[in-house]
Amino acid sequence: METIMKIPFLLALIASIITGAISIVNNADTNKTCISMIMAMIIFYIVGILIRNTLSNIIEEQNNQKLEAEKKLREEEMLEKAKAALKSKKAEHLGKNLDLVTEDEIDDGFTPFDLSQAVKAKMNE
Repeated sequence: METIMKIPFLLALIASIITGAISIVNNADTNKTCISMIMAMIIFYIVGILIRNTLSNIIEEQNNQKLEAEKKLREEEMLEKAKAALKSKKAEHLGKNLDLVTEDEIDDGFTPFDLSQAVKAKMNE
């Protein structure tokens, strides 16, 4: 970003050097050479400002797009984590609740052992 800020100055400097060299090669008058160099500096400084602003806007827009993409990615991850948490909570509850209700019609022949009968039988022995 620091290099982008230097574009107007560097562009004006290079343009004035080239203009001065061309004027010297053509054996132009010193006043005419200085005026043409000043005009070139002003024009190319303005062009450099336009280029700098354009590049800065492009970089800023790319940064904003990256931030938005990261934000969407984070939101999607949070949504997936929330869904996974709900699934795990549902899975935790499976199998922990026992249904102890039975139908009266079912008789499997089971009779509980009566403790008092066992004690009496042991005492009689």
